[in-house]
Amino acid sequence: MFKRCVAVSLACVLVSLLAGCGAPRPADAPLIPAPVGAVEPTCAAVAADNLMVGNWYVVRKQEGVAGEIQSLLTLEADGRMRQTTRVKQGRNIRSELRESGCWQSEPGKLVTKVSRSNGELVDFNDPIYTATYLVDKVDTTRLLYREGRPGAKATIAKRMPAGFKLQ
Repeated sequence: MFKRCVAVSLACVLVSLLAGCGAPRPADAPLIPAPVGAVEPTCAAVAADNLMVGNWYVVRKQEGVAGEIQSLLTLEADGRMRQTTRVKQGRNIRSELRESGCWQSEPGKLVTKVSRSNGELVDFNDPIYTATYLVDKVDTTRLLYREGRPGAKATIAKRMPAGFKLQ
């Protein structure tokens, strides 16, 4: 029983870390709300021929986490992005994080900036909500990327059709 509680707790912390954050936040730290009167940023459109536009799906295992971690990153041509990350064990969803905001693409880079987390406006000026990824390869079926830090392992995302949802 204790091992299961530890595994579920670790999974929740892991989902927070995997959700596109630029730096880990302590597990007991609350969501950083947006300052009073903050206006959600307007996203800038990307080039019409940008291969990163689309739905990208990743499933992976993490040592110490029971089940699998699923992520769906949707990058829109108008610069908006949505990301859902969940820990799933069999049919049961143990935890889920839904984020939205903007994204930018530079040669060899993907930058995401979260402005809403689980529907709540966050302090999007805090660096915790900005993530930079190095893009090794992108084509019509796959996106190979890694976190922008030394020693980061590559992740392979599969392109999914429009309207794809995590199940």
